[in-house]
Order: sequence, then C-alpha cells, then structure tokens
Amino acid sequence: YDYLQKLGFTSLVDSRKGPNGRVVSDINYSMALGGLTDGVSNLELTAAYAAIANSGVYTEPIFYTKILDHNGKVLLTKSPQHDQVMKESTAFLLTSAMEDVVKVGTGKNLRLTAIDMPVAGKTGSTSDYNDLWFSGFSPYYTATVWSGFDNNRSQTDKTYNRKIWKTIMEQIHIQK
Repeated sequence: YDYLQKLGFTSLVDSRKGPNGRVVSDINYSMALGGLTDGVSNLELTAAYAAIANSGVYTEPIFYTKILDHNGKVLLTKSPQHDQVMKESTAFLLTSAMEDVVKVGTGKNLRLTAIDMPVAGKTGSTSDYNDLWFSGFSPYYTATVWSGFDNNRSQTDKTYNRKIWKTIMEQIHIQK
C-alpha cells in the first residue's frame, strides 16, 4: 500500500465505511491482483509504469508546462516533481520480466513490427473479460489502454485494447 502511494496512486482506500455500513479498505492481499475498492485511473497506472521504464524514477504527470497570454507573457509554469521510488536494479528486473510478456508471453502480438524496438508491459483482464488492460513502454514512451463498460458487460473481442496500444505506439515511434 505504501509502495503504491510512492508510485502516485491516490485513489487507494485506506479505510472508509461503505454504503452498507461495512468498513472497506484496499490494504489486503487482493490488492496485489488489482482487487481495489475504487480501482485506479489510466493516468495513475501509466505514471507507475513510466517510473519502471525510467530506472525507478517517478515523474509526476502534468498537463502543461507553460501557459502564455496573447502577447507571449508567461502566465503559469509547471515543472513535474521527480522522486526515486525504487532501486534502479529493481526497475531493470521488472523491465526484463515484462519484456518477456511481449517476447514469449500473453503479449506476443504487441511486438512493434513497423520499428525494431524493445517493448515491456503487462496484460490484464477481470472476470468474464469485463475489463481489459495493457500497460507498456518502449525506451521512449509509456501508454496504458483500458477497455470496458461502466455496467460490467463482457467483451467479445479480448484483444482490441492491445491492437489500439500497438497501433498508437508504432505511429508515435515512426513519427519520432
């Protein structure tokens, strides 16, 4: 729980009363498998994977760096905070394991074919394929694609989130 907070997860529930009066908390064993009270956002998940890709350095996601008025005068600036949240060796080992996901595991179809570049990541799904995830990175970019329905409907195509991720990642690398 503490480690996930270092990785920028702010949606975790320490403890609160649910609608039925029962106390809920994300501090339990199922947290390791994604069994969270409110889940996480794509932004939180992507920033955490980016920390792994960045040798263990977490960079706060920001949506702007500078805002100018019509005369070019700077109105606002924003710089992200950077924190070493895991050992560089830990990030290396995690990356190596997640490269295998794409080389020989459940993410084989995510190898970039338009450009020769290593990719690391993790596939994920929930019961009955109500939610499908892929979070992954190259040496340059990190992205997460989630697909699902608010009403927890099962999805028939269990790989289209991966197709979206691969298409986007190949395009931005070709444009680079």
